[in-house]
Amino acid sequence: MWVGLSREPTREVIGQALARHAPGARVWWGDLADPTFDAEIALSIDPNPSEFPFVINGWVVGGQESQQYELGLRLAGELCVKLDCSTICDGSHHGPTKSPYWSIIWQRGVPFLADDCGTLFADYSEDLSLEERRQPGPVKILHPIQIDPWPFDFSAPSPSTAAVP
Repeated sequence: MWVGLSREPTREVIGQALARHAPGARVWWGDLADPTFDAEIALSIDPNPSEFPFVINGWVVGGQESQQYELGLRLAGELCVKLDCSTICDGSHHGPTKSPYWSIIWQRGVPFLADDCGTLFADYSEDLSLEERRQPGPVKILHPIQIDPWPFDFSAPSPSTAAVP
C-alpha cells in the first residue's frame, strides 16, 4: 500500500485516518525487519521528488494483506480532504488493463484515473542522473471515475493469533 501526497502529513493525521478504517490495528512506524516489530500495519513517510513529494509506504500483515488495496484507496481519499491536498494511490484494479501503472489521483475528494508510466513519481530512482530526472513528466490525469466501496472489514486479529513476519 502506498499513498503519495502534495502536502506533508503528520503521523497524528495518518493515525486518525487509520483508526477509522482499520480500527484496533496496531501501527508500527519503521522497518518490518526490526526484531521488535509488533503490529498489523507498518508505515513510513518517504520523500519523492515529484508533484507528490511525500509518500506513505505501508505494509499490512497478520492475515489482513488482502485489504491493502482498499485501505490505500480509503486513506488517499480521506487524506486528500483532511489535508486539502492532492493525493495518489494504486489504481491497478480500476484501470482498463492489468498494467501496474494505473493510479487514482484524488483532488478535492474526487477520484480520477491516472497513468503514472514514465513519470518522475513512479520512475524515480536515486541512481538517475540530473538529466534523467528532468525527462519524466508529471502523472497524467485521464478522467474522473466512480469508486464504489469494496466490502471491507479490517479487524485487527487478537494478539494470540497475529502472524509474525
